[in-house]
Amino acid sequence: MAATAVLPQIASPQAAKKHLRLGPALLFELLILASLLILTLGALEDQFGNTDRGDIYGSDAVQYLDIARAFQQHDFRSALNPLWSQGYPALLAAARPLFPTGPVGDWRVTRTVNFAIFTADYLAFLFLITGLLRPRKPSEPADPRRTVFLWSTALGIFVITQTCIGQVSHVNPDLLVTTLFFVAAGILVRILNYSTSYPVQLGSLLGLTLGIGFIAKAVFLVLGCAKLALFCLALFTKRRKLTPAIAAAAVFAIIVGSYGAVLSRAIGHSTLGEAGSINYAWHVNRLQKWVHWQGGVQPASEAWPKDSIARFAHWQTDPPDFGTPIHPTTILQTSPTVYGFAAPIHATYVPYFDPPYFYAGYHHFFRWRYQLIGLMKSVGDLVQVVLTQPLFIAFAIVLLILLLEPHSRRAFLPALRRHWLLPTVALVGIAIYLPVHLEGRYLAGFLAVFLLSLLVAALELPPTPNHLRAAALLLLFGFTGSLIAYQLPAWRNVAQAKYPYNNLEWQRGHAMLAQHLPANSQIGVINWTPNLQSDWAYIAHLQITSEIASGPDMDVFWQSSFVQQQSTLDTFRRAGALAVIAINKPSTSGDPAWQHLPNTDLWIYRF
Repeated sequence: MAATAVLPQIASPQAAKKHLRLGPALLFELLILASLLILTLGALEDQFGNTDRGDIYGSDAVQYLDIARAFQQHDFRSALNPLWSQGYPALLAAARPLFPTGPVGDWRVTRTVNFAIFTADYLAFLFLITGLLRPRKPSEPADPRRTVFLWSTALGIFVITQTCIGQVSHVNPDLLVTTLFFVAAGILVRILNYSTSYPVQLGSLLGLTLGIGFIAKAVFLVLGCAKLALFCLALFTKRRKLTPAIAAAAVFAIIVGSYGAVLSRAIGHSTLGEAGSINYAWHVNRLQKWVHWQGGVQPASEAWPKDSIARFAHWQTDPPDFGTPIHPTTILQTSPTVYGFAAPIHATYVPYFDPPYFYAGYHHFFRWRYQLIGLMKSVGDLVQVVLTQPLFIAFAIVLLILLLEPHSRRAFLPALRRHWLLPTVALVGIAIYLPVHLEGRYLAGFLAVFLLSLLVAALELPPTPNHLRAAALLLLFGFTGSLIAYQLPAWRNVAQAKYPYNNLEWQRGHAMLAQHLPANSQIGVINWTPNLQSDWAYIAHLQITSEIASGPDMDVFWQSSFVQQQSTLDTFRRAGALAVIAINKPSTSGDPAWQHLPNTDLWIYRF
């Protein structure tokens, strides 16, 4: 970042000594300026990063918003969901009374909570950096060139991983997970490298952080156990007592066990969450995704988008039998197919809010072919995340430049061995996702910690000014390239002052509010795909409980006779719908009783 501009001025040991007295003050001033810039970038991405797309919140986001709404209404049966975690929605629910009622207040609370989490994420990253960058010996002076370069690069890594990969504007718990991961990593560094006092207290704080992480997202169950195991190994290799690890494990186990007991009581069977099993079924075994699974053998043409993959998996000759759902969505009629769904919870779109309920009865199995295909797809996604970020490419080149110097190469591996725990934990975090399903937003924290660990090891000894200057220039280009390429939609929205109020989903939601249907009314929907994208229904406080959910079935309905259409609409009415909403209804088809909602593609048929 801009701090690298001071590096050429410090070109010799004499100059370094001359500037050493000013080093801490200069670093503090640069840190304040960089912090203001970083928080500004985060605020802009938070406000404008997701407002030009086809949704306000997104398919996953509505589920977390529904949980927050359930918390507000003290509907804990709906809030305690085995797929979607409760930590992030609890924050939304806690902040909601601070804002006015209505859609604008709903939107503002997500922006405020997300920015607060981003600020905490940045502070947690600083907590980690300050632990890593302290000299090994109190008497060991810091080289100002190394310090400024390291801080500049580390902050650049934070900006790109947290605003371009883990975007602040997304309504999900991933940024909160990253924050807790940074905090846990910072505690580990301090216990292992610097702290000999209060091992039980620090270990308990580590366990508390991991436990809150588990409540924020289920992946912390595996990640926390792996972290604790590696922590024990690190203490053993340093010939330290395992006291802090035991304290951490005890607190972590208490939180996990307590949460599991409460969740199990709400769900009706013993569980710590079912995100792992249902995602494995969807992404590896290729069970029919998301909604409306009816059981049996699934055709290869539906399960695999490419015939070549289906042949490789032997799906065409040996298709798996997935079993039979215990309580699937109900087929209310055929030709066109109308699905109805009810569950002992309340949500905008119940089938996607509680898939473990509707998929109960799925036959779990493991086949190496399917696992290998899933793994290779995830590896390809990981490579795409890394290679499409100019900063990561620049970082790899910079690492080679820094290691061109013989003394840096000699110091790199010993330094990496001393700091082995953090990069290992980061790689374990990535590895947890690889066998099943991987997205860039899951990896932002792990990538940041891994790159930071390599950077600290590579700069164990200060490089020559020429190498440092070249590295700084490359990183500046990489940083700028990533920021422009990935944040271009946000910059465009900033330039146009484009808030979400002109977004299609926002307009749909307000058009539905103008119909004055009672809050939590049940409605039917005629749409060409299952209503995972149901921001508009969430905005209008409606519950989709029946639907026509495919293009062919829509065509059948609109091309059928008046009498047949009335019979289908009566099916919706018997299912409890107060109205049926059609999206993109053909203007020349249907009963004249259909009303078009102005400035939208919605049509409403009221009973």
